[in-house]
Amino acid sequence: MEGWIPTRRLLKITEFADKFCGKTEPIHRYIYLYFDKVLRVSMTDGCAIADMFFSKEFFPFKQTYRISIQHLKGLLKGLKEEKHPFIRMLALDEGLKIDLENMALNIESEDKIKPEFKMDKILFNNPTVKLHQKDFINSLDFSSILAMEGDIINIVSDNKYIWSYYHDFNMSTYSLIGESNTRFSRGIPYVTIRHIIKSLSLLSDDEIMIFLEEKSLFLKGKGYNIKVCNVINPVVETINIQIEHLEEKKANVKDIKKIMNKAYTALPVNAKVYIVFGKDSYILAKDGKTTLTWKIDLEFKNQYLVEVNHRKLRSILSRMDDEIYIKMNEKKIVFSNKNKYLEIYVKEFKNHQ
Repeated sequence: MEGWIPTRRLLKITEFADKFCGKTEPIHRYIYLYFDKVLRVSMTDGCAIADMFFSKEFFPFKQTYRISIQHLKGLLKGLKEEKHPFIRMLALDEGLKIDLENMALNIESEDKIKPEFKMDKILFNNPTVKLHQKDFINSLDFSSILAMEGDIINIVSDNKYIWSYYHDFNMSTYSLIGESNTRFSRGIPYVTIRHIIKSLSLLSDDEIMIFLEEKSLFLKGKGYNIKVCNVINPVVETINIQIEHLEEKKANVKDIKKIMNKAYTALPVNAKVYIVFGKDSYILAKDGKTTLTWKIDLEFKNQYLVEVNHRKLRSILSRMDDEIYIKMNEKKIVFSNKNKYLEIYVKEFKNHQ
């Protein structure tokens, strides 16, 4: 069957797939084109599976065609949509042909099974939570910024709120996703979380719904469904950010952000960086036999010493406003801004009251 597909839509699908499938595993850098009432595509990064609407305007066909994302990027590179608003596509039993200008993409039919999943229809009427897609992305982005490849990001609900969080050796990030009347605790690979953030950021900010099944977590938005692999945590942790504080104040951390930007340039990744909050607050960094010190215009009654990863702290603060709330006790310091929270564990404490 011959048809014409909107160039804009193919560009958007290719860009989405490029982010969703990632670049670490070449085996996953494909989209699967198929027809089910409308033209659709599916894709996977090895953990999450996305199924997306492509176009209404196409003739039915039976085959599933596996198309390289890299080949599509090459086909579409430098393409002017105004000059070529539609792309010719020929779907045959023996394969798929895509024509554009002086280039043709011929894909032979393969005996490949597309990544797919089914959602229980009952789930569609009972989402665990509904929220703006942008808020969901921002929550995942903040809570996962401390992590790295191989880590697990936690998403939990205690029958009241859904949180996402990650614990590092001396810092933890928490973000409030939304309200919930379900109790669960799931862990999702960091790499998949980042793929979801990057790909969904390309789409318009519509409503997103989160559905929970016994062994899976589903995301449903305008034109897409995503099934996310996850680990079921045996214990549902109750998130309580409130601490019995010795001191609390609203503070401007613009200077700390500037210092972290300078430290990013001046210091190697493994440099030891300390922040002293007290009557005279400052940041101290050691790099070999060199010590760098920056003064901070913040004053506290007691003295609190914390050790931080300066690059991670820079990333965290860049996702918070300049005006934040700080709460402190002898064990923790909590930075809070709207629905985002950073916990830093105190290394040394001196009571001067």
